[in-house]
Amino acid sequence: MKITFLGTSHGVPAADRYCSCAMIEVNGSVYLIDAGAPSVDLLIRRGVNLDDVRAVFTTHLHGDHVFGVIQMASLFNWYFKTTDADFYLTEQAGIDVIAKTIETIDGALCDRVRLKLMTQDTVWEDENIRVTPLPTQHLAHIGRPAYSYLIEAEGKKVLFSGDLSNRLEKEDFPAYALENEVDLMISEMAHFGVEHVSPYLEKCRAKELLFNHVFPLHKLNEIRELDGKYGYPIRALEDGDEVEL
Repeated sequence: MKITFLGTSHGVPAADRYCSCAMIEVNGSVYLIDAGAPSVDLLIRRGVNLDDVRAVFTTHLHGDHVFGVIQMASLFNWYFKTTDADFYLTEQAGIDVIAKTIETIDGALCDRVRLKLMTQDTVWEDENIRVTPLPTQHLAHIGRPAYSYLIEAEGKKVLFSGDLSNRLEKEDFPAYALENEVDLMISEMAHFGVEHVSPYLEKCRAKELLFNHVFPLHKLNEIRELDGKYGYPIRALEDGDEVEL
């Protein structure tokens, strides 16, 4: 399993960072966790065969995580005629808006482009990968869903935290990583500080932890100081970083 971090910014793109998008490659198939714009452009620039894209899993319905879905689904619908993919959104309202947008621009939505609802009971699996959602408290204050994702492939486990609550209220660090060993954890670092996450890092059972979605950027120095402190590697991600497991 190879993971490429196409975008690692926080809520808006920056001069050196695109919005959230991670590409997972397993046995020639491609899966995305979040699709901040311009995810399809970034795939093309990397020479990825868009026919290999099987599914896109968004963590929640904020623009920096889903705006790329609109563009990618639209292009798959009208131009890239041999593509075939599932696009998971966390709210039906988002599915309805994206479907209506594509239909307005391109005409009828074809059956190769499937906009689907992600729920806490949804488990997606093919011959390469198993994707399990784990609810987070990121949008709980307004009664809306958000998810972490546990990725299992080739005997490895990777946990993407998605966005969590401010200051990790209600102990909103994914409990799975505290109770189970994971080969890699990717955690956001925009909605809390090192002082909020450190108690969880002491208990985390990850073999390696990578911070994504970092903001403000003074946290980068604080993250560097964490490396090795809890017995496993910790570092911050940059656009284009690759990890192989």
